[in-house]
Amino acid sequence: MIHYSKIIFYVKELVKNNKKIYFFLTLFSYLILIIGNTNLKAGENQLIDLDKRLDKISEISEKVFDFSKSKGLFTIDKKKSSLEKKESDDLIIYITSPRSIQSTEGSFEIHVSSFNPILSVRINDTSLSVDNESFEFSYSYANNILNPGENILLIEVITINGSTDKEFKIFLEDSFYKFAEMRKSSFTLVNVLGFNRDNNVNSAPSDKEEAMKGSLTIVAVGQIVTGYSSAFVITSILNFDDQFNSKYDSKQIIFRQIGIDWNDQKTDFGDFTIGSGTSMVGLWDKERQSQIRDPFYDKYKKISQENFFQFKLKVDFQELLKWETSLKYSIKDDYSMVTSTQQKAPKIYVNKIGQGFETKWFDMTWLMSLDYSQTDAASDTKDFVDSGISFKVTWPMKTIPMNFQYGLTDQQYKTAEPATGVRTHNNSSYAVFGANYQVYAWLSLAYSHRYEVNESNIINSDYSKNTDSLNFTIIF
Repeated sequence: MIHYSKIIFYVKELVKNNKKIYFFLTLFSYLILIIGNTNLKAGENQLIDLDKRLDKISEISEKVFDFSKSKGLFTIDKKKSSLEKKESDDLIIYITSPRSIQSTEGSFEIHVSSFNPILSVRINDTSLSVDNESFEFSYSYANNILNPGENILLIEVITINGSTDKEFKIFLEDSFYKFAEMRKSSFTLVNVLGFNRDNNVNSAPSDKEEAMKGSLTIVAVGQIVTGYSSAFVITSILNFDDQFNSKYDSKQIIFRQIGIDWNDQKTDFGDFTIGSGTSMVGLWDKERQSQIRDPFYDKYKKISQENFFQFKLKVDFQELLKWETSLKYSIKDDYSMVTSTQQKAPKIYVNKIGQGFETKWFDMTWLMSLDYSQTDAASDTKDFVDSGISFKVTWPMKTIPMNFQYGLTDQQYKTAEPATGVRTHNNSSYAVFGANYQVYAWLSLAYSHRYEVNESNIINSDYSKNTDSLNFTIIF
């Protein structure tokens, strides 16, 4: 078993005692890609910035889900051999068909061999006649009787000693149904061990302070197949981090999420997903300043709990572009300003819509994303609108794929603060460079550097920061 806390501790001590190691770590990390994190801000904006950080965590689960769909990891429904049999004390039933058939022409044989006279044979709802006192039975089953996709043949044989039945699965391919693309029940477990350096951990306009931290994200994705291209998908996420400098322990979080979706990759409209889930966020509070505690780890205080509902649709316009649209509605209980169990947590309602457009040009992948969200808080002065646009290009280099992303975000509060008469308006821009290196099928290394600039009409809210992140992704 890998002890991640010890790994983080040893790296922390090495960096603390030898500055050269950090230099070489940063230099080496240009070979690899990571999903970066954005640190928490203090005060009333804490929950808003935390949402941005948690979006990065949820991206990991989506990548794991896409990977599990393409690879079919830990598949429960294994591909069967071309000859299936069932043997009992006095009876054998077998067929000569392979697991999948590519043509409606031809036929395959169904054979029954018994030590006792066979009285009758039934294939699904069709009864077949058997010669008197016959110990052998054969039947030619035409391929064109099968339906495209998965077919189940239930063969029931009755002898003088009783009945025996056997179920066979045969897949008939056509232009739409392909055996290799058939959805399979699976389970995927991924651990992401990360290291992050932030040169402005407090998002301050001046007197920047640098901090490093380690993080561990565990994502489990299970698929329960309901049809050729459909499945229920259960996703769970656990994330927590550890600041190397205890001065910033109050920024450490623990995040848990579980969700269930129904997904069909081949509807008439495209790849369709609908589902719901719940999540909880805790913030390190060793001094127990709040009575609202995390139910699983008492050293953290609970700062938010969210229930969400989501819808996604992906459409592939052949050789032109891929379009994705998403809708998400969430209800949050905001405990960030609540310290007593006697206080009631205010609710925050968030509506979010996203659009994505992906295409290939000059052997590179180009992605444009648009996001818009409305946040309705308990107080009108806390209501705001977020919008953003980003562009990302990926170079599919053979050994080390690289990518570059540039984005703009705009945040506007709906009403002004009564005390100041100022309506908050924040603008930010960011640029991210990343690279990825696949060491083994089960291990990848990743690096990213992010430069971010924030401008605001609120005094002392302008800042810039550089963030370097390094990830080790391990698939079990």
